[in-house]
Amino acid sequence: MSDLLAIGRSALQVNARALEVVGSNIANAENPDYVRRSLNVGDTTIYGSTNPLYGKFTGVGGVEINGLVRASDKFLEAATRQTGADRVRTDVLVQWLDQGEIALANNQSDVGSQLTQLFGSAEELSAIPFEPALRGQFLGDIEDTVARFNQTASNLSATTTLINGAATQEVSELNLALAELAEVNEKLQPTQPGTAQHVALLDQRDAALTVITEKLDVEINFGDDGLVDVSRNGTDLVAFNTVSPVNFIANAGGAFDIDIGGVVQSAPTNGTLGGLHRAQSNIASSASELDALAVQFADELNGWQANGRTDGGAVGAAVVSHGGGAASLAMTGLTIDDLALASPAGVANGNILAFVDLRTPGGTEQQFEGLVLTQAQNLLSARSESEAATAFDRATRESRDRISVVDLDREAADLIRLQQSYEASARIVQVARETIQSVLAIF
Repeated sequence: MSDLLAIGRSALQVNARALEVVGSNIANAENPDYVRRSLNVGDTTIYGSTNPLYGKFTGVGGVEINGLVRASDKFLEAATRQTGADRVRTDVLVQWLDQGEIALANNQSDVGSQLTQLFGSAEELSAIPFEPALRGQFLGDIEDTVARFNQTASNLSATTTLINGAATQEVSELNLALAELAEVNEKLQPTQPGTAQHVALLDQRDAALTVITEKLDVEINFGDDGLVDVSRNGTDLVAFNTVSPVNFIANAGGAFDIDIGGVVQSAPTNGTLGGLHRAQSNIASSASELDALAVQFADELNGWQANGRTDGGAVGAAVVSHGGGAASLAMTGLTIDDLALASPAGVANGNILAFVDLRTPGGTEQQFEGLVLTQAQNLLSARSESEAATAFDRATRESRDRISVVDLDREAADLIRLQQSYEASARIVQVARETIQSVLAIF
């Protein structure tokens, strides 16, 4: 009878605890960092020495709880971290390449369209070279072209600055996640595996790892009892409870760098920092090409002006100046009377007729069109890459979620099953009690 009571009592305790676990699962159904729990239940083991041939007996004392179990697959978790890092990298890349395209478009007032208008004004002026209004329009179009070079350079610079700000924020969040992981490591070491505290810490650990891998490409090394170390290129970021923070380094005219412990690291290749670095590299390249085009425009325009003569017969002076880039491009202050429209031979429109010769396949106008086309192609490629990464990540997460995420239908079924099991366990205790009373009543 005592065995029957022990079996019923242990079953009641296990079922009560199982109901608590199901309740916890239901309460955390919307928590993205929560992994479904279940009880690991086994037979009790009774040790005895009454028979030298048998040292232990199982299944005669009921059931016992061996610990809590997280419904987690380490391979699917690793795959999800990888696909998640790919997805956020491509998302960030698309976002900032789109900003780069907007910067070049300059609110539909781009350099290319203004150069086209400048060549149109030159054609009109070549027909009536002495018309003051046409001269003013031609000079005004040159000034507008300079202004658009300036504005486009400013747009690209502002985009680069915004990327630096975003990268700084990402590094700050990365360091917070690294510190949280080190703290979890420290708490995990003395915690008994299978306890509620231990599995909760494992949830926190995985959440921190997700943040870290979605920021930066790192190497993860799992140890005993769920402890984890994180490194990059052989340099430790987290070694048990010690953190080496990541530092952000802005670079003028180029993409940012990161360092760990004062050592500059290779460029980020994944996560948000990888996407930001790649986007900033692209925008820096566009800015460099724009600077080269601004210098080319100034040289071509001043060269054309120097080949002509003013109305007074003087050699044409420089129309624009620059300090080596689009941002420094500026007008020199010439008036319409300083335009060298005539040829050295004295033909009134001889030099302005030659202005169209600047419209060559290697000229500034077509070079800028090529710059815009390259940016559009990069953005299109990034969008295709993002769509593929998103689809792959979705498929991987669905596979993981089938194991790890709380399914309310399954939990509801477990509640019914456990309720029936609890009632059955209570019935065992009741039968044992009634049997004992019946036996005692004999005496």
